[in-house]
Amino acid sequence: MDPEKTPKKRKKNRFKKWAKRLLITFVILLILIRVAISFMSFRMSDRKVKEYFASKDIEVKIQRYKVGAREVRYVETGADTLPMVLFVHGAPGGLDAFKEFLVDNALVGKAHLVSVDRPGYGYSGYGNTEKSIAQQAALIKPILEKNKSGSPAILVGHSYGGPVVGKIAMDYPKLVHSLVLAAPAIDPANEKIFWVSYPANWLALRWLVPTAMRVANDEKLSHVAELTKIKPGWKNLTLPITYIHGKKDMIVPFANTAYAQKMMTGMKPDWVIDDAMNHFVPWSHPQYIRKAVLKYLDQINAQTSK
Repeated sequence: MDPEKTPKKRKKNRFKKWAKRLLITFVILLILIRVAISFMSFRMSDRKVKEYFASKDIEVKIQRYKVGAREVRYVETGADTLPMVLFVHGAPGGLDAFKEFLVDNALVGKAHLVSVDRPGYGYSGYGNTEKSIAQQAALIKPILEKNKSGSPAILVGHSYGGPVVGKIAMDYPKLVHSLVLAAPAIDPANEKIFWVSYPANWLALRWLVPTAMRVANDEKLSHVAELTKIKPGWKNLTLPITYIHGKKDMIVPFANTAYAQKMMTGMKPDWVIDDAMNHFVPWSHPQYIRKAVLKYLDQINAQTSK
């Protein structure tokens, strides 16, 4: 009898074929998943930027600059001689997170409106994570140095963008007039890390994670240490601050508000607390940000008119 045709051998061969097919199917599935999630880029191309602002009949400028080997992209609307308002997004995200503000009828004509791709996102070194909040602040600083209005800028930061604009104000106080912090992740003791962050950081799985999500996860896993580093600087801030947070925030705990009240003692912030608001302030409750920006624009205009 042919040993290749024994029941035992046939069973073994069938198992090998089954295992091979299963492996091929698994690999194909992983590839399909990776292709599908690659569309979760959280970034807006130059072409899309131009199309969006053209549809709103607003002139937009797309700018890039380099700090060492790192390129940073930002967009701007409005005359550069008007007071600057700089918007800094969270994680993940991109400059398009604030695109509606750059075409807002209440703001257009009153301010030089700027939104930046934070390092690692959009077209600012996409996928190249910058874990240091201090370094992120330094990389964004050149935008403020181009401010031609003669007045310091108003900085708006959402979520992870909150500590970034806070650090800019700590390190470069002469460049900043005021801060608008929307659901900012600033308290190291209340930094919420979801269990999925850990396996998503495993070398065998990182390639499956969309690029923007991977950068966000890198930031998330280093956030406690980074927030601890900048902790002493909050007490030194003496500029106007508006702090906005919702009690229904499931991403950045509302407990961050108590931390802000404890740490921001240099000047009493304006507190905007909404019992029903979630984390996504720029989209669900833009009026809070708009109102704060307009208030600070009025202050700047009053100061310059004297």
